[in-house]
Amino acid sequence: MSLRTRFERFPATIKGAFVLQGADGNPHAIELRSVRVARVPVGPERPVPAPAVAVNVAPGRDLFVPFEASIADLPPGWYEVRSSIQVDGARSYEYGSRAFSVLWPRGDVRRGTIRVDSLLRVGDRGFRVERVELGRDATTVVWRPQEVPGVREAAARTAGGGKDHDLPLEPEAWAVLVADGEALEPLPAAGPATSARPSRPERRSVAYPVPSSAASLSLLMRLPSGESSDPVALDLP
Repeated sequence: MSLRTRFERFPATIKGAFVLQGADGNPHAIELRSVRVARVPVGPERPVPAPAVAVNVAPGRDLFVPFEASIADLPPGWYEVRSSIQVDGARSYEYGSRAFSVLWPRGDVRRGTIRVDSLLRVGDRGFRVERVELGRDATTVVWRPQEVPGVREAAARTAGGGKDHDLPLEPEAWAVLVADGEALEPLPAAGPATSARPSRPERRSVAYPVPSSAASLSLLMRLPSGESSDPVALDLP
């Protein structure tokens, strides 16, 4: 069973629909068990009052179940709509929407662009951090993988090849921003919209905005293994 959450954002509410579609060519009896607005990446969930919905979903047909949720009194942050359905009276499934933000007051966050242009190393991996974009609802680090001088030749010799020998693929990495000793919470990659699509191999790591009260800001790169680069201190705008 496929469920897509579509909605529009208004000043005090979000209005939309859950789009249900069978994925196996068979009809299914669906019960919408719960709808919540949840803070991301972690935090409290707020139930959305909604009547119980039980519908039959025909194969190859989209079925729209409307919903509306108040967001007027949510504190500033990032949120998603989470829903739970039960299929044919048996197994339950959880779904989440794209993230949306409740903006911070203008005076509560820092804004501007910090030019970094630094090469950060994690073991034999290199990452060129170009800039940090401080926005009203998110902070974006723009970076790209970069060879560390001497690593390609050493890897080729170890593999028994020449200069053109392929290197192991870069593991996934992300940038971590630390304000006053506390890491800013990361956001899903598809959270805030950006003005331009990044060109490969440009990457973007997105986190919560930098508080205006922050007296220090630093940045480091981290691998899934937990290894991290040395931090780089940034000049706050």
